[in-house]
Amino acid sequence: MHNILRRGRQICRTPILKVGLILALTAPVILVLPTESSAVASPIISVPSGARTAPPPLEPQEYFLQSRAAKPVHIYQATCTLTRGDGLHAIVKTATRTFKDMKTLSVNYRLERWTGTAWVTFAGSSSTQTQTNLLRSNSDWEVTSGYYYRVTSVHTAHDGMTSDQSTHTSPSVLF
Repeated sequence: MHNILRRGRQICRTPILKVGLILALTAPVILVLPTESSAVASPIISVPSGARTAPPPLEPQEYFLQSRAAKPVHIYQATCTLTRGDGLHAIVKTATRTFKDMKTLSVNYRLERWTGTAWVTFAGSSSTQTQTNLLRSNSDWEVTSGYYYRVTSVHTAHDGMTSDQSTHTSPSVLF
């Protein structure tokens, strides 16, 4: 009989020990959980402050060289970049490289501002050189704060007989 009572007490103690062990292990986790949600910056999605419009949609053609020809005949690199200068200055840099010297090498580019529904031309420029395989052109424009801007450039190479044209669009930048 003593064995039965003793065994009964062990059986009764086992669930209490299990419950106590579970409570002891989960209590620190419950105490560590924050009561308010904390804001964490995401490297992928950022919501910059001071914007006057919603961010522009991502375009599938951004960042890629496009050519009218299936295989570019003359142009092997066409770039345009938009960076912040001092204050509210937008610095635009373009470069066009060809496989060989061209009779004319030109670039037309425009700084565009996002209105919240469409891209509109804010400023523009162009540059042309002859008998070269490299054309660089830079501009510095003062912009309005709170707007997204991007650069679209059209690079053209002409060897006297055939032309090659490539278009490039930079990522947008909030000023």
